[in-house]
Amino acid sequence: MKDLRTIRIFLTVIFFAATVALLFVGRGLIPMASAAAKVQIVPSALAATIGATGFWLVATIVFGRIYCSTVCSMGAIQDSANWLRRQIRAVLRARGVEVRSPFTGRLMLRSYSFRPRWRGRKVILFIYLALLLAGASSLACLLEPWRILKAAAADVNPALSGHPGMMIVGDTTFGVVYGIAVTFGIWLSALLHGRRFCTNVCPIGTVLECVAERSVYRIEIDPDRCVNCMRCEAICKAEAIDVSARLVDNGRCVRCFDCLKVCNDDAIRLQRGNNRRANPLLTPNS
Repeated sequence: MKDLRTIRIFLTVIFFAATVALLFVGRGLIPMASAAAKVQIVPSALAATIGATGFWLVATIVFGRIYCSTVCSMGAIQDSANWLRRQIRAVLRARGVEVRSPFTGRLMLRSYSFRPRWRGRKVILFIYLALLLAGASSLACLLEPWRILKAAAADVNPALSGHPGMMIVGDTTFGVVYGIAVTFGIWLSALLHGRRFCTNVCPIGTVLECVAERSVYRIEIDPDRCVNCMRCEAICKAEAIDVSARLVDNGRCVRCFDCLKVCNDDAIRLQRGNNRRANPLLTPNS
């Protein structure tokens, strides 16, 4: 079960490398890199065939939001920020240093904890869909992770002509600045708060959330094995685990499988269906 995280990281690296090769080098030099675009949900949905979109919807129904943890390059960028966050936390803990926000006084880079779903995410999705239906796709694509990265690469790879900046004002410079600024903003947000862009803002993530919350395979906490160590909740960058309630919000869970790796009691795992409570009088080892 813990090997799922290793497989996920391997796939993330492969898809992210293909995306970088396609956007910043071009399919002319690396033909296989074109597969990076073909497996994306939005390019597939806008193409004549929606094979990739259909595939990911089915995959989400079965396994949850594996698209967000493997194929989405913005997810990979946020994961790099999350890795850096862990390194910084380790150094600060070793030195006994606490960093607090100058505005709120709250401890920064603290362990993650469960947060309820933000209602505003559906408003963003509604605006996104309304713009698409109104024919304002150039505005709608400003929220799409793939188009944001495409905009950032437009100066390096002039073949990328359909980025948001050009479609709005006909200015490549605007598109590049927008893409770089938003990408950095999302990375910084991930460093400070985890993957809130995926759970609160991204319209593709919100659609997948609606599908994933009823997925066949789910991340579940076994109440008879859990010892309240809080490791899974503290590492969940989607802030989707509530140990006290033995709850995992599978709609928000991005299937990074970090929680499976840190649990030493096999109390949280990917399984088919929901948990059924065992006899409370029996221990796991009885």
